[in-house]
Formats: sequence, C-alpha cells, structure tokens
Amino acid sequence: MTLKLTLFAPTSEGVAQLTRQLPPAEESLGVSSAVGRPDELAAEIERSHPDLVVADLPALDDAGLRCMEVALNRSPATSVIVLSPERSPEYLLQLMRSGVREVVPTPLVNGELGAAYARQFDRLVARRNSARKGRVLAFLPAKGGSGSTFLSTNLAYALAARGRRVALIDLNLHFGDAALFLSEERPSVTIADLARDLSRVDPTFLESSMMAPLENLRVLAAPDTPEGAMDVTPAAVERIVSAARERFDFVLLDMSRLLDGAAVRALDQAEGVYLTLQLTLPFLHDARRLMSLLATLGYARDKLHVIVNRWEKGGELGSADVHKALGVAVDLEVPNSFSAVAHSINHGVPILKSAPRDPVSKALLELADRLAPQEAVRKRAWFGLSL
Repeated sequence: MTLKLTLFAPTSEGVAQLTRQLPPAEESLGVSSAVGRPDELAAEIERSHPDLVVADLPALDDAGLRCMEVALNRSPATSVIVLSPERSPEYLLQLMRSGVREVVPTPLVNGELGAAYARQFDRLVARRNSARKGRVLAFLPAKGGSGSTFLSTNLAYALAARGRRVALIDLNLHFGDAALFLSEERPSVTIADLARDLSRVDPTFLESSMMAPLENLRVLAAPDTPEGAMDVTPAAVERIVSAARERFDFVLLDMSRLLDGAAVRALDQAEGVYLTLQLTLPFLHDARRLMSLLATLGYARDKLHVIVNRWEKGGELGSADVHKALGVAVDLEVPNSFSAVAHSINHGVPILKSAPRDPVSKALLELADRLAPQEAVRKRAWFGLSL
C-alpha cells in the first residue's frame, strides 16, 4: 500500500526547498504538495489524511496551535514534522501536545530534516508491515462514576490469573488512581516519569518501571500530581503503548473522558474500546455524545463495546433501552453488588480475590473467558479413560 507524503510551505519556493532537503521519494511513497497559511494546512490534513506531512511554518499563535490539534485529532494516523523558527522549550512542548511528532529548527543545519524524515518514514513502514502484537483494550467512561477503573483493573487481574501477561496503563492523566484498585503499594514510577525521559523507554525498561501486583501483571500509574499530566505528550503515549504491546499479551488502558491528542494516540492502537455506563438517562446522553465523537475521529462502530455496570434486574431502564438509544448491543451486564465492590476498592484487593463467588466476579470472568479462552484440559487415566 502506498504511503502519502504532503509537503507544505507558505510559498512554492518553500516547497521546492523542502523537496531539495529530502531524499528521493521511495516507490512506496505518493508525494503531493500544498501552499498556504497554517489553517490551510489543517484543512489539507483533514481533507486528504496523509500518512506524513513535512511543513515549514511560522511560529503559531494559540489559535493556530488549536487548529493543528483539532486537525490531528481528526486525522490521528497522520505524522507531522514541522520546520519552525521558534525554538523556545515552551513552544516546542505546545507543538508536541498538539500532535506534531517532530520539530526541526530553522535555518536547517547538518541534515536534521533528513534525519527526522528518515525516522518517521521508517516508523510508518514498520507500522504498516508489523504483525499484531499484544491486544490493546481501552476502557472509556461515558460519565464520571461509571466504574470504568474498577472494571479495567479487575479484568486485568482476571486475565493475569489465566496466565496471560497483562499491562494496565492509567491514562486518566489528571486524576488517575487505578493502582489503588490493585495494591496498597505506592508506585515509585509514573507515566509522567517515563515521558520525561522517553529516549530510555523500550519494552524491557517499561516493564521494569511498572508496579507488579501479580507475577504477570504490571501497572503503570498516572502522574502523582495533576501538573504531571503536562509532561505526557501524544508521542510519549504512543511510544509507551507500543512498547507495552511488544512485551505483554494484553494491554488495558484506563482512560478519562477527555479525548485529547494523547488519548487519541492510545485509542489508535486499541482493537476494542469498552464504553462503560450505568442505566440512567444522563449516562445514555453522554454515551451518545461520546460515540458521536468517536465516529468523527474515524473509529469503526465494530470497535466499540458497551458495558452496563451496576445492572439490576427489573430496573426502569434495561439493556434494550441502551441498544435503542445507542444503536449498539450491550456486550456485558455487570450486576450491582455494592458491598463487595466497596470492600474490594477500600482494601486495594481485586474482587476476584476478595469475593470470587460474587456476581460481579462471575461477570468479569465471563468477559475474561471471551478474551482469553481457557483450553479444556483432559486428563487421561489408566486404560485410556478420560477424567
């Protein structure tokens, strides 16, 4: 499949200069060019969804940065290299947060653009050619209080108990507390710490930096302060999730409702998005809005699964109402078992350990069985009789 490269500059001469600075185009690359203002680049990205953009841009104001962020959120697979005369760390960080992958300072020196281009081109080719690795599942709350964190952490435990290697990454960057659901231990390293030293992040280093509530379960905690979320760029999230996929059978993402550039980079790698809600009209209303946003971002409907939490038989609303309101069948009903769930959360012990026979545990095991079926083991006794 041909990769699409777009060259962008304020003038035709600028585009020609970019062409001279880059290596000859590979046969697998379709090259186009565009000239105009930064907002016209954003429109071009949304229109043509190129795989890679090399853009010579003036320093962007807040409106320009926001325009770029919106465009890249709507075209999350697009990688952007920006040539910029502005070199302040604050501005470079703003560009990266908007979704730009690399910034090359101008005037150009010593083949920096060529090196950045080679890195991004190799990454795109590797992504196109790579076989699927670990399965990434994202848990997304339709509304605060949905129980999404409880479900993601306990499913991670259930999958690990089946002998799968599981990573749980807390992407509720401002107020995440997923680690507390699995352990009373305080995490020594958070995702913000890794993001600040991203050059060291590889699959081995990532695993060694994570908490280990179970032998084959690792947890990467959210930043310990809301300010730490500022260090977690979209590029950092992509690299960390990619590294986790190389190391683990399952990578579970506990996410917030905020679908910014970092969240979109994570969702791009997810094969399934589990939207969690309760059976009330406000939850259905917010779930419908969230589904609309996911569709706008280009995520297929079959990637989305709905989990109804705190389900009660005979309630005013049922799973059929969810199907009617959202157009998606309910994938799992998790019964309401307040006391057992509260005990699990308050003691930092998975409910499958503290109350293995509780209906909530059984529902989580049902989902784990679907995702990681256990092979039936048949023991053979004397004379060939099966036990």
